[in-house]
Amino acid sequence: MGKKRKSNPLVTHFTIAAVALAFLWLMTEDKDVLVLGNSLVLVYVVYALASRFVATKKKSKHSSK
Repeated sequence: MGKKRKSNPLVTHFTIAAVALAFLWLMTEDKDVLVLGNSLVLVYVVYALASRFVATKKKSKHSSK
């Protein structure tokens, strides 16, 4: 068999965010709920990006010692 591929965690986070947005846009009738849901998904994406950058920074800091 071939190598086992490891998926990028950011791809997983972005996929979850896209599915959540699609569900919100299709199922929500109230504009306030849509705005709140979009804001929460945006916070989730920013958190995923920030955690990825912090992990990279910690990894490079430990390797430089």
